[in-house]
Parts: sequence; C-alpha cells; structure tokens
Amino acid sequence: MILGGGRHLGDAELRVTRILYLSIGIGALVYGVVGNAKATEQFAALNPWWAHVTWYGAAVAPILLGVLAMWAPIRVLDTLASAYGLFFVGVMATWKLAMVAPMLPGSNSPWTNDFMTVAAISIAISWRMRSVWAYVLVTALLSGTMRYLADPEIGWKLPILDFSYNLLFDCVFVAITLVTRASAKRLDRAATAARRKTSLEAEASARVQQRIRIDALVHDHVLSALLIASRADGVPTPALRELASATLGMLRDDTLLPPVPLALDDFVNRLRSSVTSQSDGIGFEATVDGSGTIPADIAQALLEATAEAVRNSLRHADRDERPAWRQVTVVSTVDGIEIRVSDNGRGFNSRRIPPERLGVRVSILNRMATLPGGRAGIESARGVGTRVALGWSATEAAA
Repeated sequence: MILGGGRHLGDAELRVTRILYLSIGIGALVYGVVGNAKATEQFAALNPWWAHVTWYGAAVAPILLGVLAMWAPIRVLDTLASAYGLFFVGVMATWKLAMVAPMLPGSNSPWTNDFMTVAAISIAISWRMRSVWAYVLVTALLSGTMRYLADPEIGWKLPILDFSYNLLFDCVFVAITLVTRASAKRLDRAATAARRKTSLEAEASARVQQRIRIDALVHDHVLSALLIASRADGVPTPALRELASATLGMLRDDTLLPPVPLALDDFVNRLRSSVTSQSDGIGFEATVDGSGTIPADIAQALLEATAEAVRNSLRHADRDERPAWRQVTVVSTVDGIEIRVSDNGRGFNSRRIPPERLGVRVSILNRMATLPGGRAGIESARGVGTRVALGWSATEAAA
C-alpha cells in the first residue's frame, strides 16, 4: 500500500513530487495560522498532553515536509508523509477518548477537519493510487462520527453534512494530486520512449555509416589493388606486395587516425602528403588558421574522400590530345573546413552519375553525407572539367 522507498521516479515525476510536498508545507502553514485560535479554544475540552501533542504534530509535520521537499531523498519524504497520514487517522480515532468535557466550546467542529485535506494529499503522494481513495473515505467517515460524538445533542444531520463536505472537498484535491502524478508518469514514459527511439535510430545510422565506410574502403583500396595487379606487366612485385600490405592494414583499421581531434596544420600536412603521393603534377594550396582542430573521424573521411576525388581525376580527366591540370585547395572557415579538387579534363554529366562510378557515389557523396556536419558536391560538364567540393561545419554537426 505504502510506496516508501520502493518506487523509482523519472525526472518529471521526481520534480512534480517535490513540488507537491512543498505545496503541502505551504498549505499546512496557512491552515495552522488560520486554525490556531480554534484549536487553542478546544484545548480546554481535551486531555492537555494529548491536545498539545496532536495539534502541534498535525501542524508541524507537513511544514517539515515542505522544508525537506526540494533536497531530501524521496524515500524520506514518502515515509514521513505516510507516517503523518496514519498519525492523523490515529488522532481522529482517539478524539473522543481524549475529551474531558461533554462537548466542544461553541459546538464547533473538531480542529482536525481543518487539516484533513493536508493529510489526504500527503497520502495521495506517498501511497499507491488504489489505496488513497480508501483513506479518503475512512477519514471522511471519521470526521462525521467525531462531530456526532463530540456533541450528541446536535443529532445526525450536521455530522452527515460534515461527512459529505469533507468527502467532496478531499476528493477534489486528491483527484488533482493523482492526475498530476499520472501526467508526470506519462511524461516520463514518453521521454523514455523517445530516448529509446533515438538510441535505435542512432544504432541504425551507425550501422549504415559503417557499411558505407566498408564499401568505400573496398572501392578505394581493394579494387585499386586489384586493378594495379591486373596491369602488373610493368609493376615490380615488391611494389605490389607493399600495396597489398597497405590495403590489408587499412581494412584492419591499423592506418586510421587516432581517436583524438587533429590539429588543422597536421591535417593539412597529411592531406598534402596523400595528394602528392598519387602524382607529382597536382597543385596544392592551403589557407588555414592553424589554431583549430578537426574530429578524428571527420578528418579521416575528408582525407579518404579527397584521395578518391584525386584518383578519379587521374583515371578519367586526361584527354588524348593533352593531359589535364589538377589543383587541390584547402580553406579554413569560421567553424569548419572546405576542400576543392579541380581539374580541366574531360568532365562528365554530373546530373547523371553513371552507376559504375562507385568512387563518386560511395567514396565521396555517400561518405560525406553520413557525417554530422559533412557535405559534398560535384560540378562537371563534358569538356570543361570537374570540381569536387568537400566540407565540414562544426555548427551543423552540433545542430
């Protein structure tokens, strides 16, 4: 019946529960100030020690809940609230035994009627929902019975009215409390479902990115090695072995960048080395602020995509009548980097990339599209050359 410390609260329900306990403290303070004169007047008709213990216990305990509401463990708050609710039932049940006069002064209702709602809300927060309504009904019945036993001469009409009023009043506030708790639980369930969905989407995205990366590696390195091996008439055997070893190392991730941000200067040096190692006739120009860094996975993708763009140019751009010139330009931006690979070779229709051009689709466009903040574009036309633009933005990645 009692929740105690056995329940696990989500973020929303935890905040709402603490606010409800705080409101109990504020409400008890108001009731205590307003009802103090009435309670003090009734002390003369009650056993002195019982009157003082019950009154100050009923008034101070919920105020203590309000004081502890925003920082005490929920287990402590629930236990205190539950104990307070049971204590209040005990006060009502022993009221007649504590009376030393035949009736209360002025035939007023017992002061417990003023605190019934505070006790009911305490139970509505700390108990399971189905048990709360039983508590409300029991305390309402006790309030009517107490009113009759405190002054039997008034008959049953007034006690029945007290019972009805207290039952209705407590039901309204308890219902509000329970609905508030239920709404907070629904919000937590929705947040949990959203986090799970996001996690599953991230996992699926990671699998897609891994597949694209593997496809790109296969195209960039395995197919390149097979192509050179198929034309091995003029290629020395040691060179083929070295190429095969480098390809295997790439597939084992031995040659990937370490998982730490890469300084822009270091990135540019790696990019220059990657470009110039493919051919001596490629121009390289860099305008970079050396104070920035690039995440390792972004740097690796840019290096691989740039290398593939250069390889494509070397394979397809040269014309029969003259070789093409090639230029790689690197420029740092406010929050990222831009890379352009240009040539004045044959070109192709960039609006209709042939299916066999896996280097363009997989190793450049798809690779950059799967990166947070990454982008890639290709401009080309037959006879006017090709321009590949690669970029990464930290702002877009964080969005």
